[in-house]
Amino acid sequence: MQSELQSAQTFLKDEAKAKLNELSSDAKAKWGIMTPQHMLEHLIVTFKMSIGRIQLPVISKEEDLPRLKQYLMKDSPMRRNVPSPTGKNELQPLRFPSLDAAREKLFTEIDAFIDYMEANPDTLANHPYGGPMTAQEWLLFHRKHFKHHMIQFGLIDDYEKK
Repeated sequence: MQSELQSAQTFLKDEAKAKLNELSSDAKAKWGIMTPQHMLEHLIVTFKMSIGRIQLPVISKEEDLPRLKQYLMKDSPMRRNVPSPTGKNELQPLRFPSLDAAREKLFTEIDAFIDYMEANPDTLANHPYGGPMTAQEWLLFHRKHFKHHMIQFGLIDDYEKK
């Protein structure tokens, strides 16, 4: 498990940042309605959820949580067009003045999350589909989630189709 956590951390700190630096504001999504900047801002929100700065209710049934948590942490493709747990499936207003500003904030959030995770590995924060998750479990989810959106914008190959 430790090597998988290290792999996920390296992915976020190095590989994901390098690939997201290739993202341009005119990139087109292969599915969904997000623009590149909406996607980056969406990822920022998930980091805030993972350290408890934003809290959403758990919407999954209690009996489904173990299976859903296992899925969320597994390094496998996510299904496309997952509905928002808030029920708001339209684009939200942008919070940052530019793609570059959103990217810089996301990179700051990645580093802050990793620092938080190392200092608080067992602290729980709710995932709206997976329920209470430790920072280490969130790390594995973030890797999966990043890959999902990187595939969405053509930054990495769709590993489901290999």
